Amino acid sequence: MGSPRLHITPRRGIAVLAFAGLAAAAWFLLLRGESDDGAAGAGPLRGPSAKAAGLARELSRSEQVDQVLLVGFDGTVSPGSISAGGILVGAQNWVDRSQGTALVRSLAPAQAGSERIPPLIVAAQEGGAYRSFADLPPAQRQLEIGDEASGDTAAAWASETAAALAEAGFDLNLFPVADVATLDSPIADRAFSDDSAVVAALTAAALRGCEDAGLACAPLHFPGVGAASQDTAEGPATVSLDAAGLESRDLEPFRAARSERAEAMVLSLALYPAYNAVTPAALAPEVATGLLRDELRFEGLAISDDLSSGAVKATYSVPDAAVAALGAGTDLLQISAPSDQAGVREAILAAVESGRLPPDRLIAAAGRVLDLKRELGLVE
Repeated sequence: MGSPRLHITPRRGIAVLAFAGLAAAAWFLLLRGESDDGAAGAGPLRGPSAKAAGLARELSRSEQVDQVLLVGFDGTVSPGSISAGGILVGAQNWVDRSQGTALVRSLAPAQAGSERIPPLIVAAQEGGAYRSFADLPPAQRQLEIGDEASGDTAAAWASETAAALAEAGFDLNLFPVADVATLDSPIADRAFSDDSAVVAALTAAALRGCEDAGLACAPLHFPGVGAASQDTAEGPATVSLDAAGLESRDLEPFRAARSERAEAMVLSLALYPAYNAVTPAALAPEVATGLLRDELRFEGLAISDDLSSGAVKATYSVPDAAVAALGAGTDLLQISAPSDQAGVREAILAAVESGRLPPDRLIAAAGRVLDLKRELGLVE
C-alpha cells in the first residue's frame, strides 16, 4: 500500500514556560518524579498513540522501515529526496548560517496536502568546541554552565541554542548531555558536573529552555556514560558500576528528564555488565526495554546513539546492529555515515519477513516516530 494522504501542518509555535531557580526546581522534580513514578507504575506503559499506530499500519513495510531511520548525508547541498524518518545534519553539511539554513529548509519541503511524511530535521549541537555548527550558539560548554550551577543560566543557554536551531528549520536537537562525569571521564567537559543532583536539575532546566524556544530536545546518553572506559565513538566501552551505583548516580538526570516529559532520549552504546555485559545498551533489551520502559517508565521516542560508532562496528555489522536495536526496543536508528547505511533497510525487511523481528515491533517504533512528528505539528 502507498503512503496515506496526510495533512502537513506548520511547524509548532513557541510555548512559554517559567523557571523558578535551581533549588526550587530540584525539589519540585523530586516531588513530581515521585508522583509520576507512582502514577506510571499503576497502569500499563503507553505505546504509540492509536492515531500514530494506525498511520504506521497504513504505511507499506518499506515505508515503516524508512520511518525508523535517522540518517546523515555528505555534502553541503541537498542530496535530493531522502527516504528516512529523520535526517541528521552535521558539521560536514554546514558552511555557515546562510547556507545551512537554506540547506535545512530544502530537506523538508512540507507543503499542505502533500502525501510525503516530512522527516525530522535533527542536529547534534552541544556547546563550545562540541558544536556541529560553529556560527550558532551555544558558545559555552556544558561544563562551564555546570560550574555556575544556575538553573536560570542553564535554561537561558539551552533556549538560545534551541531558538537558533528552530529558526534554521530544525525540529530536534540531540541535547543536552545528561551524563554525570568527573574530569577524568572521556566526556568530561561535555557534561554539566560530577554531581548527579546538579546534573539532574540543570538537565531539567535545559529541557525547559528547549521547550521555551519551541524545539524538541533528546538528552543523552541513557543510562549514562560518564563512567565509561572510553568514548564509544572510538571503540567498545564499559561502564562497570553495579545497578545500585547506576541508580544512585547516573539515572537521576534521566529521571528528571522523564519528569520534564522529554520527547525523546538517546541510548548509549556502552556495555553495562549490571544489565548485559556483552551487548551495547541501545541493542540490549535489558536496557532499551527493561530499564528505559519498565523501570524508568519513559514513553517517548528512544533513539540510538550513532550506529556508525566504533563501539558498534568493532563487533557488529551496522545492518545487524540496526535489527538488534529495533528488536531490543529502540525506535529510531541513528546512522550518520552514508557508507554505513547500505543494507540496513534490506536487513530490517528480511528480519520482519523471517519472523526474527515481529511486525508489531516495527509498527510500534514507526508509531513513536510519527507521534513525535504529530506533537511537533509536522503531520496530523
